[in-house]
Amino acid sequence: MLLHQLLAFTKVAELKSFSKAAENLYLSQSTISTHISNLEAYFEQKLFDRLGKEVVLTSAGETLYPIAKEILTLQDKAHWELKKSKNKIDGELKIAASTVPAQYIAPKILAQFAQQYPWVKVNLALNDSYHVAERLGKGDADVGILGYQYLAEKLDYLPLLEEKLVLITPPSFDLPAPVSIKEIARYPLLFRKRGSGTQATLERILLDAQIDLSQLNVIGYFDNVQVIKQCVKEGLGFSVISEVAATDYVQQKWINAYELIELSEKRTFYLAFNKSRTLSPLVQEFINFCQKTTTGNRNPGSSEQSNKEGYSLMG
Repeated sequence: MLLHQLLAFTKVAELKSFSKAAENLYLSQSTISTHISNLEAYFEQKLFDRLGKEVVLTSAGETLYPIAKEILTLQDKAHWELKKSKNKIDGELKIAASTVPAQYIAPKILAQFAQQYPWVKVNLALNDSYHVAERLGKGDADVGILGYQYLAEKLDYLPLLEEKLVLITPPSFDLPAPVSIKEIARYPLLFRKRGSGTQATLERILLDAQIDLSQLNVIGYFDNVQVIKQCVKEGLGFSVISEVAATDYVQQKWINAYELIELSEKRTFYLAFNKSRTLSPLVQEFINFCQKTTTGNRNPGSSEQSNKEGYSLMG
C-alpha cells in the first residue's frame, strides 16, 4: 500500500495538482487525497502546502520526493529484471509523435520492437511537434518522436534520423533545376500550421536566407501533411514537406519533388523525454532499441535509396 501512496505523492508533486495526478493515474481525486493523508499520517508531517490553485511541497515533502522516486525506480527495476528472467517483458509505453514520424517512421520501429517484446502495449498519440514536447513536459507521455527541439530546457533530445525538406508540385509542373524559393514565390503555397516541426525548420531556414514569409504566396496552412500532398496532387498549389513523407506520392507519379537550394541542409528527427523524470526500465529499453535500429540508417525517403525503388528528385 505504501508504494501506491508514494506514487500518488510523486505525481502530485510533479503536476502540482491533486486532480491532474488523479487523471494521470486513472484514479479518483478522493483516492489521491486519501493516499496523501495516509502518507502524512505515516510520517507525521505535512507534505504539501496550497498556493492558490497549485500545491507545492513542504520542506518535509522536498526531502521525501527524491527518496520516493528512488523507491519507485527500484520497484520498476525489480519488476523488469524478474520479467526478463521469465522472457516475458510487458508493460505500457506511452509515446507521443509528430505527424511525419507517426506516419512514416514510428510504424516500422514499433513493428520491430513488437517482434522482440510482444507483450508490451503501445499507446501512440499524434500531435504536432510543439504539442508532443508539451505532453512530455507535463508527463503525459514517456517518450516522444518529433522533428524540432521545443522546450529544450525541460526535455532531453537524442538524434534518431536525418532527412531533408523538399518542394513538391503537381505532376503537370516541370521546373528547371536547381530550384530557389525565390523562383516559386509567385506560385500558391500550402504550408503546415505553426507548431509543426516542418514549419519551424522551414521558417528558420527562410530567416537565414533573408526571405520573409510575406514575400511568398501562401494560400493556406494545414494540420496534416497527407492533406497537403492530396491538395498538391489535385493542383491546388506547391508545398515544402519532409522527403520521407513525399516518397509514396512521388513513386506513384502523383506529385513531383525537387531539391531547393535554400533547403540543402538536413533536418533531424529526435527521440525526446522529460529531463526531470526517472525513465522506467521499459522506456530505457525502447530508447536503446530505437538507437540501435536506426544507427547508421539512411533516411527511408532519401534520394539514394529511393532511386532504387523508382523514385528520384526532379532535375
